[in-house]
Amino acid sequence: LTESLSAELDGAAAHLGVLAGKLLLAALGRAVARTIGCGVVAVDVDSHVIALDCVMPADLDATEMLAHVCSALAGSTARRPEQAPADVAFRCAGPAEEPLPGHALQLRARRDNGLVELEWCYDARRFERYTVEELAEQFPQALIEITSEAVPGFTDVA
Repeated sequence: LTESLSAELDGAAAHLGVLAGKLLLAALGRAVARTIGCGVVAVDVDSHVIALDCVMPADLDATEMLAHVCSALAGSTARRPEQAPADVAFRCAGPAEEPLPGHALQLRARRDNGLVELEWCYDARRFERYTVEELAEQFPQALIEITSEAVPGFTDVA
């Protein structure tokens, strides 16, 4: 993310009282809706599986979208070893972390010199390159929408 988007993310996280990762997950849901279509996608978040709403603002405004992410994370269950991985993985990763096997798409966010870096990894057998490029292009607009339009007042349980 650019310096201004990284600062916007940090400012919104502080203002809303949520972790930046929750804002990134909400933006991911919005970007998927814009690129692939509306629905629900299973996302592996730190070995827990959540149902991420992928909907447009007419269906859930930014505040509701963020509240749904917080609720999904609070109600998530640990993925069992025998359970197949979710189609999508989201990680707030450290440097030089290898992609996780089995996911069609992975979004990894990490800090580097104060900036948020996003790394998109995908299974070329399950996604076309142009689809992932479009997701990456839609993501900043989705993040701006979530960070600028969400308002405090929802209950973040975790």
